[in-house]
Amino acid sequence: MASFSLPAFARLTPKIRRAERELAQMEAFYNKHAAEMAANDWGAMSAISAGIHNVYNGIEDILLSLARDIDDDVPTGPSAHQDVLDQMASEVSGTRPALVDQDLYEALTELKGFRHLVRHRYGFDLKPDKVAENLELLRRVFPTFIAAVTTLEAAMRESTEDDTLKS
Repeated sequence: MASFSLPAFARLTPKIRRAERELAQMEAFYNKHAAEMAANDWGAMSAISAGIHNVYNGIEDILLSLARDIDDDVPTGPSAHQDVLDQMASEVSGTRPALVDQDLYEALTELKGFRHLVRHRYGFDLKPDKVAENLELLRRVFPTFIAAVTTLEAAMRESTEDDTLKS
């Protein structure tokens, strides 16, 4: 777990811990029930899908917190889920560099789409291969996302220290 010193990032610690716990619980469940999921068992697929949904929600909650606390602009409306990804993929001149690079942006967009399917289709369209694919994507993306948040905080802390030295 990263340790943050800037308040906007320190407030993220409980959100990151919740997402990490959810991911660990989902991994433990998957390890016990992978065969059922592969056999198209509705319960196993629904549980893993809900876990992916929940971890992505945690990631989005972190993005929204950063939008509020750093950018002072939180997307709203029907396109808010995509807008916050677009916002965090862009540099805000004089405020912060982009949080997510193109690869992370594309991966998060994929997970957002899967989360939408889980949320709005009630599991009817879940397919074992798609659930497994998105679980593997989340396994790769989550540590990359946390590293990006840590890197952003370091860059902003360095910028703040540089500004203090210039004063």
